[in-house]
Amino acid sequence: MGLNRLLKKLAPGETLEEALYKKLTEKKLSENLYKTGELGEGMGVVYQLINGWWKPRYILNHNIKTAFEFMSHSQYLLTVEEEDIEWSTLKKLSEDIQENARVQFAMYPTFVEGFRNGVARVRWQINPDGRYWMDDDGFGMTSDIEVEIYGYINKEGKVVGKFRLPSEKDKNVDYRKLAEEKELSNKKE
Repeated sequence: MGLNRLLKKLAPGETLEEALYKKLTEKKLSENLYKTGELGEGMGVVYQLINGWWKPRYILNHNIKTAFEFMSHSQYLLTVEEEDIEWSTLKKLSEDIQENARVQFAMYPTFVEGFRNGVARVRWQINPDGRYWMDDDGFGMTSDIEVEIYGYINKEGKVVGKFRLPSEKDKNVDYRKLAEEKELSNKKE
C-alpha cells in the first residue's frame, strides 16, 4: 500500500488513517491480492494474500472513515506490543515459540473476529501443528503442537485484553467481558 507515498499525498487537515481509508475503499483492489470482509459495528477488514494465506492487513472503521494497518506485509502485528501479552501463560512453551510472540510474528493463521460492544477477539497462532511443515508427499511433518493465543482489540487497534494462552483455569473467566469493560472505562476517561 505504500504508506510513505500516502503520507506525501495527504490533503490539508487529513490524517493518515483517513487517507488510508480512502485508498482502501475508493479504488477497486486487485481481487487476486485483496479481499474485504465485515466485522460488525461498522467495522471491516481488508485481507491480503501473503504466501498463499489471506492475512488481515488493514482494519476499516466505516463509521468515522478511518483505517489502520493491523499487520505488516512481512507478517508482524503492528498494534501489539510486548506488554500486551500475558507472559505467565506462555512460560511453559519453548523459547522459539515465545520468541514468535515477543516479536509479534504472525506468519501462521491469524484472525480478527467480529466486533461486539467496541471490542474484537484476535486469534493469533504463534506455532502451527507439525502438519504445517509436511510436503505434498507427506514428508517433513514434525511433532509440533498448534499454539494459538487470544487477545482483544478496540476499534483503533489498541489491545484492551492481553493476549494469553487459554488454560483450564480460564474456562470460567469471560475475557471478552473484561475487555469490553476496559474499553468502556477508557472511553469515559
